[in-house]
Amino acid sequence: MPPPNITHASPLRQHLHQHMLAYQVVGILLALLLSIGGTVWLLKSQRQSFAEERPRPVAIDYEATEALTPFQERQLLHEILENAISAQGGRVFVDRLLTVKKVGTLTQQDSVMEVNYAFKRPNRVRYRLEQDERGFRIGYDGTRAWIQGFSSGRLADATPLGDDDASSLILTSELALPAVLFFDESQYMTIAGETEIEGRLCYILDYRGPLRAAQRFYIDQENYLLRKRARQARFRGEDHTLVEVLYRDFRTRDGIEVPFHEEVYFDGELQTAFAIEEYILNPGILDEFFEMPDES
Repeated sequence: MPPPNITHASPLRQHLHQHMLAYQVVGILLALLLSIGGTVWLLKSQRQSFAEERPRPVAIDYEATEALTPFQERQLLHEILENAISAQGGRVFVDRLLTVKKVGTLTQQDSVMEVNYAFKRPNRVRYRLEQDERGFRIGYDGTRAWIQGFSSGRLADATPLGDDDASSLILTSELALPAVLFFDESQYMTIAGETEIEGRLCYILDYRGPLRAAQRFYIDQENYLLRKRARQARFRGEDHTLVEVLYRDFRTRDGIEVPFHEEVYFDGELQTAFAIEEYILNPGILDEFFEMPDES
């Protein structure tokens, strides 16, 4: 399916056609970038109180789950989730996380794009992708999804997205949830085993709840950071695709280790790499920012 109709110059249409897969991938990627509750630093006015309120992970005396009774396994799961919530910012952090902006560069094969992304609870998203002064803006205001191309400073008319593309963007907004929101629903979480992620031994936790998409989380057994996140997705009615996001280059921000490099894989094949340059928490974004612009 070609991209939504853009009424301006053919080079812009060609650009959008060439990069349609890129914006779908970016939508999934940028949503998953929010999967860690602690991936943005706090406003200066919040830093001190947050540091005082956030509990620290505690050591767990862990044995293989096969040796545990159902009660012991549930107890272990509770301890893992509590430590993961603490390591990823804590409930206080998540309660304060209302809007987020992220800036960085995304690489797909030999193509490098500048990305500027915004998210607002509960489900609004908007991002701008640019390469060589051309690109597009995509948004979802909670009801309607839209796209607007631009080239050399000239904007095309904003156009509502078709059903397939709108569904993908709605899925993006649904995925733009901190992992700790899943962890709070412990009754729908189970321990699926353990594995190594780049040499780090991790718990495997599965979520199967009625309100959120089923997902798998890989939690570091030493520091309880989220090392990987995975889920099944469908693109334009195709067969299910395993989407995995791998988190790397952890750095300390306000006492929290956060990833500055993330990679997205489709069925085991690398699709995009995202280098994060800036996080901004609660920048005060109005709802109107996510609405489809008026015709130019």
